[in-house]
Amino acid sequence: MVWSDVFVENLPKLGLPLALFTLLNGGIKQAIAEPICSPDLMAIAPQLVADLPSYGNRAIQQARRLQRVEDTYSYILVANYPELQPLPLGNQQYTAAVPDTTEQIFFTTLERKYLNNTPITYENYYWLFVTPSEKGWAIVYLLTSLTDFNSDGITAPPLDFTQSVIGTATRRWLRDYNAHCAAG
Repeated sequence: MVWSDVFVENLPKLGLPLALFTLLNGGIKQAIAEPICSPDLMAIAPQLVADLPSYGNRAIQQARRLQRVEDTYSYILVANYPELQPLPLGNQQYTAAVPDTTEQIFFTTLERKYLNNTPITYENYYWLFVTPSEKGWAIVYLLTSLTDFNSDGITAPPLDFTQSVIGTATRRWLRDYNAHCAAG
């Protein structure tokens, strides 16, 4: 039995929103795609974002404490298609000793958290900086602007999320991608 048969068999248990999302977005697909190797960030960014929910949810599961009383972890439902148009970040304060090879990717995630058995779905915004290295692509920095649960309209300043679940998921995906492409 292949995993897609298991998915269809368990569709009623997954709930209507996930079932509808899956059907409306092209049906059942492989959870993690076979990467297409390219030195061009525009070619690999969609692959990264497509696989990010799988990598992120595994990182969330690994970070959980087994003896927890209450589950307050988020679950990544989907990540959107990345925006690759960089913001201008000129070196205005100093002259760089080496050329800046950092590239930017903007993406959002749709996440769900359960509080008191009530699902809360929210969107988070991410700004990822990556650079080519001798081993392939590497994460430099990850900033986020989290959804404001209050309705006061005040936006929080960007936070460093390089060591977060999304940062961990991105590093692991890049590690796997670089290893796959190095193996040829």
